[in-house]
Amino acid sequence: MKESRNIVIVTGIPGVGKTTVINTAVDIVKQKHGEDVLVLNFGTEMFEVASKAGQVKDRDEMRKMPTAQQRENQRLAGQSIAKKARKARVIVDTHTLIQTNNGYLIGLPEWVVREIQPKTVVLVEADSEKIASRRNNDPSRARDAQAVSDIQIHQEMCRAAAVSVGTLTGATVRRIINHEGKVEEAAVELAQTIME
Repeated sequence: MKESRNIVIVTGIPGVGKTTVINTAVDIVKQKHGEDVLVLNFGTEMFEVASKAGQVKDRDEMRKMPTAQQRENQRLAGQSIAKKARKARVIVDTHTLIQTNNGYLIGLPEWVVREIQPKTVVLVEADSEKIASRRNNDPSRARDAQAVSDIQIHQEMCRAAAVSVGTLTGATVRRIINHEGKVEEAAVELAQTIME
């Protein structure tokens, strides 16, 4: 039986190599199956909703919006993504949890995932020590320093959040390990998930 859902949510903590895995998987799908995959960044979708409503001029202003408005914009962004998925296979590039000074902010709350109805939530993971090393050696990004043990806890909490999405929507949850120097292997797994 063919899957009617076209959305795969791909998550991973900063420094795991999520974007590289996504881009490589999209190329594999195009080469092997001749299909395009629409990659949507959830934060960009939220900004488009807020910008069209005249609420913000740039993405930095979004963090300062009232929480209730941010939640509504999340819901509307979810609706927008669901609409786009009617015509294409979609990857939603997002974070399951966002680390803040006051704990972890849920990146995929109930009102978003009920709108999106993903078929699968993919957790791109890597060894915590490798993630710490990647972060420290990436001059293009200004990332907060984080202990290896905290990186491990962050990944474990993301797993729990992904299972919650599966519980709410019936989506499957898949871990894909992005081993050092083997991004192609991780991308092949993601391409298989997209085309399932």
